[in-house]
Amino acid sequence: MRLTSLAVIALAVFSFHARANICGTDFQSFNPTTSGLDFVTVHSSETLQPCVVNMGLFFNYAVNSLTYSKTLNANVVGGQKGKDQTFGADLSAGMGLTKRWDFGFSIPFVISQHVDQDYYVSSFDNGGATEVKANTKYRLLGDDSGGLAGILSFNYNLIRDNPFTGKNPGPGWNFELAADTTLAKKWAVGLNAGYRRRSQGKPLPGVPFVPMDDQYIYSAAASYLISAIDTKVIFELYGSQAAKKVTQDTDRSLSSLEALVGLKHDISQNIAAHFGYTKQVDSSLGGPEWRVYTGVNWTIGPICKEEAPKVVVAPPPPEPAPTPAPDEVYTLNIELIFAHDSDQIGTKHVAPLDDFIKGLISQGFTRIVIDGHTDSLGDPEYNLGLSLRRANRVRQYMIDNHKVDAKKVEATGYGLTKPIADNGNFQGRQKNRRVEFNVWRGKH
Repeated sequence: MRLTSLAVIALAVFSFHARANICGTDFQSFNPTTSGLDFVTVHSSETLQPCVVNMGLFFNYAVNSLTYSKTLNANVVGGQKGKDQTFGADLSAGMGLTKRWDFGFSIPFVISQHVDQDYYVSSFDNGGATEVKANTKYRLLGDDSGGLAGILSFNYNLIRDNPFTGKNPGPGWNFELAADTTLAKKWAVGLNAGYRRRSQGKPLPGVPFVPMDDQYIYSAAASYLISAIDTKVIFELYGSQAAKKVTQDTDRSLSSLEALVGLKHDISQNIAAHFGYTKQVDSSLGGPEWRVYTGVNWTIGPICKEEAPKVVVAPPPPEPAPTPAPDEVYTLNIELIFAHDSDQIGTKHVAPLDDFIKGLISQGFTRIVIDGHTDSLGDPEYNLGLSLRRANRVRQYMIDNHKVDAKKVEATGYGLTKPIADNGNFQGRQKNRRVEFNVWRGKH
């Protein structure tokens, strides 16, 4: 519960609005996703599974992100720009609603800011929340190897005296498509593209800037999973293009482009730590020359009422000749049979497991091979042993409690060697922790 407490404290401390001196901007170029899946700011098509909750807390230190009045700065102080440093945070949460649909929200904060020279420059008078953002994603098609999703999100500006949104602005709306795929089980790539619709307020009097208009938004990402150290190396490029050409008295462009390189390390099955660096490619509003960030994602669930074990029928895996492939393959999630890091069958799972075994017996079989599998976290040799112990435990349970002929039931353990999903995130690892029943019905 420590991370939950930290999130509540952060929200309480920074819940007041940021106030701008001359101007502030809602142009947040660093936006960690609320699902915590696959990348950092770029969306994959994957959604959080039903009742799975992800909480995120990111901190970033940005250098030279402020916008100057080009004319006034040149006329009054000879174009000498000061240096600035901004320390900020992003607090977020996301939750799966169905197998293809999730939602989330996030609140970015300004914690502190230092400006060497504050003439005719946008800066924050104090810290606080700068926006409230919410999003929902629906997966249109795809599986564990990739797919396509639609994303709808909005942001509501909380910065006072903000000429880049104007007086009394409405919320901004984003419409995006996210596509991704997996290559050689180690690489994942993703593309996002969409349109940002801004509800402009009226220009602030006496300020040389005008409210921002609509934008085209786009991003791309690639990640590589280093299984030996449970770490993903992530590369991203994200930006925007102004939909309309506007005369603006700033030293920065209304379009943006920023590059990111980062690491995502899985500390445990539920907790992932992020570290990384971003570099400005195009000088833009709100985009720093460079930034370093760190963060954590904590994923829990499903938090809804636990259901009885669900049986998934999968296509039989290919077998080398002359051994025939099984007639059916059934997959059960490890958590629906065993306690964490244990080969003991949980008391609460005995009844549904009995029902499943009775179903197998009632249809008749000539042979069953029980395969145990784990995710990639932990020592490979230990995982191999654990997977075999679990498979043997189920085999012995069938023999002792259901009087199954021992000659008809075999057990094998594969450890982490046969993943069916991405080991680089919480949901993929959950699918890889499984027991498979390979069933032969006829005579072979």
